[in-house]
Amino acid sequence: MVLQFILGNSGSGKSEYIYRKITEEASRNITKNYLVIVPEQFTMQTQKKLVELSQNKAIMNIDVLSFQRLAYRVFDELGIKNVKVLEETGKNLVLRKVAQGIEDKLTVLRPNISRMGYIGEIKSLLSELMQYNISPEQLRAYINSGKLSPVLAAKLSDVLVMYEGFNDFMKDKYITAEELLNVLKGVAGDSEILRDSVIVFDEFTGFTPVQNELMSELLKICEQIYVTLTIDSREEGAFYNCAGMHELFYMPKKTIRSLMKMAGDLHVDVAEPVVLQGKKDYRFKESEEMFFLEQNLFRKNGKKYSQEVSDITLTSCKNPKEELVYTARMINDYVQNKGMRYKEIAIVTGDVESCSNYVERIFTQYNIPFFLDTTKDILFHPFIEFVRAALEIIEKDFSYEAVFRFLRCGFCDIEDEKIDTLENYILAAGIRGRSAWSKRWLRSTRNKNEYDLEEMNSLRETIYQLLEPLVMVFKDKDSDVRGKIIALYELFVRLDVEKKLAEKENELLKLGEQVKSKEYGQIYEIVMSLFEKYVSILGEEKIGIREFTEILDAGFDAASVAAIPPGYDNVMVGDIERTRLNGVKVLFFLGVNDGIVPKSVTKGGIISQYEREALREMDVELAPGARELTFIQRYYLYLNMTKPSNKLHISYSRLDATGKTILPSYLVGVIKRMYEKLSENTILEVSEQLDISTERAARNYLLCNEPDEDWYRIARYFYDKDRDELERLIQAKYAGFSNNPISSNVARAVYGNHIEGSVTRIEQYARCAYAYYLKYGLRLREREIKGFENVDIGNIYHEALKHYSLKLENSESDWFSVSDEIRDELAESAIEEAFEPYVFADDSVTGEAMHMMERMKGIFLETIWALTNQVRRGSFVPKEFEVSFSDISETDKLHFDFGDNRSIDLGGRIDRVDTCLDADKMYVKVVDYKSGGTQFDLVKIYEGTQLQLVVYLNAAIEKNKLAHPDMNIAPAGILYYHIDDPTIEVSDNLTEKEIDDIILKKLRPDGVVGSEEKIYRAMDKDFESESLAIPVQINKNGSLSARSSVLSQEEFEVVRDFAATKIKELGQDMFDGRIDVNTDSCKYCAYESICGVRAKLPGLSDKSRLKIDKSDVLDKMIEANAMNKLTGEE
Repeated sequence: MVLQFILGNSGSGKSEYIYRKITEEASRNITKNYLVIVPEQFTMQTQKKLVELSQNKAIMNIDVLSFQRLAYRVFDELGIKNVKVLEETGKNLVLRKVAQGIEDKLTVLRPNISRMGYIGEIKSLLSELMQYNISPEQLRAYINSGKLSPVLAAKLSDVLVMYEGFNDFMKDKYITAEELLNVLKGVAGDSEILRDSVIVFDEFTGFTPVQNELMSELLKICEQIYVTLTIDSREEGAFYNCAGMHELFYMPKKTIRSLMKMAGDLHVDVAEPVVLQGKKDYRFKESEEMFFLEQNLFRKNGKKYSQEVSDITLTSCKNPKEELVYTARMINDYVQNKGMRYKEIAIVTGDVESCSNYVERIFTQYNIPFFLDTTKDILFHPFIEFVRAALEIIEKDFSYEAVFRFLRCGFCDIEDEKIDTLENYILAAGIRGRSAWSKRWLRSTRNKNEYDLEEMNSLRETIYQLLEPLVMVFKDKDSDVRGKIIALYELFVRLDVEKKLAEKENELLKLGEQVKSKEYGQIYEIVMSLFEKYVSILGEEKIGIREFTEILDAGFDAASVAAIPPGYDNVMVGDIERTRLNGVKVLFFLGVNDGIVPKSVTKGGIISQYEREALREMDVELAPGARELTFIQRYYLYLNMTKPSNKLHISYSRLDATGKTILPSYLVGVIKRMYEKLSENTILEVSEQLDISTERAARNYLLCNEPDEDWYRIARYFYDKDRDELERLIQAKYAGFSNNPISSNVARAVYGNHIEGSVTRIEQYARCAYAYYLKYGLRLREREIKGFENVDIGNIYHEALKHYSLKLENSESDWFSVSDEIRDELAESAIEEAFEPYVFADDSVTGEAMHMMERMKGIFLETIWALTNQVRRGSFVPKEFEVSFSDISETDKLHFDFGDNRSIDLGGRIDRVDTCLDADKMYVKVVDYKSGGTQFDLVKIYEGTQLQLVVYLNAAIEKNKLAHPDMNIAPAGILYYHIDDPTIEVSDNLTEKEIDDIILKKLRPDGVVGSEEKIYRAMDKDFESESLAIPVQINKNGSLSARSSVLSQEEFEVVRDFAATKIKELGQDMFDGRIDVNTDSCKYCAYESICGVRAKLPGLSDKSRLKIDKSDVLDKMIEANAMNKLTGEE
């Protein structure tokens, strides 16, 4: 029994040396077994290498295995059939079940036990304990030692409960992958395969305690064991000595020392190591610079390279996506112009998950075949979403979200358009719950004729019949896990899911999307395998839907889709630590940024890094902690950066994927200091650089760049090939929203000749003509959703105020005499009546709606109280409510003629009209109730976006002129009253009246009133400095404050005339077909996704209206009125 080390620098030929040696020996000793043990992901390429090196290109007595495959090989030989290994998904299932059974015993872990991914963290810790041979008994001893902090002891106590529960469940049923090697160790002595065999351990950087236990057994029974390790040959005298983890070759030295001690304890001979000197004539024979890198990287007394550098480059790109585009172009250049093969090129990164988000799309675009050396989680695959949504439908009683997640996964044989229509109907009708789905739908929506109820019920039946068998099984308290799994499987059969997944796999394959195609090819088998484990582990258990779903989710969380096996000629894309590279000539090292290279090691998991250090001080060996990991990553960096024989391209990003600035890794500084003449290449925009390696890249250049000589050359190519395609490319480049108007004929077709409507419609046009065109021209509507929307709340308040006014009018009281008690009684009755059409038409009143109703009731009572107080302060009497003025639309301020048989007639309802008599003069005040945050602004009147109050004033005056022809009707004010529940700050020493005054001030109407004293005093008789009923303040000398919002009678006339002028102007634009976009209105626009113009775009976000003084606005209105009059006379 002999142990021998094969040592040497990276690239010194250790693997080839030992492979040649054993192939030669194996050909001479055909009855002896030769085993090559390598990491799992390295088995295939090792087999290929051994076959290439063997004389007759066959290896009859050499097996290439991983540790796990070695165990199964021996078990097969010995006829051991009862070893059931529980894989990672199975562990999650068991641990979730164990956690639910013992949750009441947990303390520290309990709050997070149901969080997605937490079971996976517990599983990782338990696997670590098993790998490092720490049994539950040993763990209990550490906890009881009294040397641990209370928090760590509590954590480990919870872990121990989980550990013991897991072991109890596993006893006599399964073993874990970590325990597999212990089983192998127990039977290794009986194996003829292992006895007197020669074993090579290659490509390992070290061994876990469990692997070391097996190694000790193999040393007893094998003839020879070779172990290859990467270590600097110049340290030949110090192979067995290590100053600490800060040394670059700490890991291999630690492994040598451990195996040497093991051999000594077992009295196994240790042969002199074979040391392959780090020479340039093997891997680095074509590159002096790469050889220098291997000899000096991270070395204590590393030298500096003073010559010109061409084989190593350093590049900074804008972001990770740009890095990959730059790399793709470089790869194509190597292959197309320098005779390189794709398989001779590799990419490594510290964040392969982020890299994978771009690599498929970009490399497909550049026609680069690649192998992504990673696994992909399945949790968000459409099929997994389909399964989870089906279960969520049961758990959440046919919730809207769950049902449509289920339908949109693509397995239900219902057209997308029908699903869209059904979704709109469900939202509009407020349908929720299994009870509603189980019986015929009769509910109509606000737009009563929009939906075909027969079609909706047909879809309801199809979906409900599909789900009902599954629901029945899960609702049955006597059904076990086996029955529930079978019910899910039968759902798949009813929908022919397996066939649909296969069809999708082939479809994606034809499109060249190999990665996604492979996902669809594996996913059904993965789910079926998980189902089998579920039944095998928990088949007879009777558990509820939530527990069932949590356990299944734990299994999904652990499962992953395997990578596509690499083809013969692919670019390898992998991770710094996991990926094994061989025969690489060119390496691209991407994402060399701080926090990525080396990887951040701040994440602690269940046990923090500090707590790991505390355990280490007690001689408890676990996986490396943060400090050790930092040094280990440096060793992996050395191994990867010295893999290429010819070229090394290092790059980093200046911004991350979100646009946030990021720093380069310290490694960039290391390389710069090592190679004094290495210049950094800074690329501002990769897309702006010429690239015609593929037609797709050439198209992108046309789209992304302004015309230059190269642009015209590419354009000529496409012109000669396909003139139509060139035209489409150029149109796409300059495509965007244009403010070009529609023709007047189109305007006439979509709007009609005669427009009747409220002034808010005209305001909409002034805010954004394009949004108006979409709403009133094309009649596009927002999706209707049943419930209290803002428009509903406003309508309810308006109805309630109308009901209250009528009730008060029919009572023995009025606004001035009504008592508080009667006022509240009438108000409460009014709001209840206003609610009825909205929530009592069916049984769909939700708790949220009830809460909203109670809140609205309180606000309404406060509103009536405030309005009553405001009315009582003056002489104006509320005379009319919800006043329609459609009957007087022929007046010149409400009817507008545009010729050619085109006109606009304004109609609507005024919330409240107050009047005050003064001899033969009647003053008119208009009050509009608002539940939103509208603020009165003369500038907005000038812009046409706040014409409503002025039009209402005009209508009220015209109506009163008709009703009182002998009286002079004059404007007194236009006011918004905001229905609100204001937040106020009060101190303990305030009286009730003072508090009421604070509230009234918050609720003071906003608008403008007449500047004559008799007018504003008629609205608030007794105020001294600041009115609580109108926006007026008085200076100490009795004059009006500049903060008062007032207009003289002449100014009121200007504003009233201007409203008509503006409406005529807007109406003319409307009929002329103008549909300009106004970016000031984008923020809450429902049509933002249609026009594509967003206020947040650069150059648009800071637009705001000009600040115009009141007098300037009035001057502009006078000018507009004069121009309108002049135009009318012409």
